[in-house]
Amino acid sequence: MRFERGRGSGGFYWWLMQRVTGILLLPAFLAHYIVTHINTAHYVEYEKIAERVASPTWKFVNVLFLTIVLLHGFYGVWNVLLDYLSKKPGLRIILFSIIVTLGFALYVLGLVTIIPFSA
Repeated sequence: MRFERGRGSGGFYWWLMQRVTGILLLPAFLAHYIVTHINTAHYVEYEKIAERVASPTWKFVNVLFLTIVLLHGFYGVWNVLLDYLSKKPGLRIILFSIIVTLGFALYVLGLVTIIPFSA
């Protein structure tokens, strides 16, 4: 039995993506939390939030945050499932298809919400 490891095995880049997105999530989440929940007046006004969310900079930030969260989260779920499905290739294919479909659907839903938004 031979186990392939390293960059030639095909898993290195996914492993690296999981680590990079994990590192990027902490400052992205903190910035999101500070801007959204802490750095606001006592009363949250729709107009101010809509103006901020409609700007191209915040659209880019929100799309980037959405991408990082979905990649990190769904790949993490897939890794957990791989621990339990190593001997069941048929079930792996079905669950992988469900994860990819759900991830893609949530990504499209997020993009449809973020990109056309205007104040």
